Amino acid sequence: MPFQLITLENSQENVTCPHCRHPVIDWNEEQYLQPCEHTLFIAMDLGFEYISDAFEQTMQRSVDEIHQHDDQGLNIFNELSQSTYADYIIFKTSLGAVGAQEIYRYIGFNA
Repeated sequence: MPFQLITLENSQENVTCPHCRHPVIDWNEEQYLQPCEHTLFIAMDLGFEYISDAFEQTMQRSVDEIHQHDDQGLNIFNELSQSTYADYIIFKTSLGAVGAQEIYRYIGFNA
């Protein structure tokens, strides 16, 4: 497995880059998603919020292809984990439930 998975317990926790300490998710800001140069992706089980070109090129399907076929059911974590990117970190946090399904956010950084 080319990635390390870190599960965050608090869904309202700010997320800072492990390299430059930039606040990538800062709930105190109106524009709370602010990727830095080390951010590979920010995604939810509902789709992608941000993805770097370098990471998208290592995925089996492009973000456009994934979103075009979302009627077949999205499995964003599966899409992310099948990337051939050499070494990366995924922060995973629960956003709560929508119906019977738990929704997660995934933030990826260079390792």
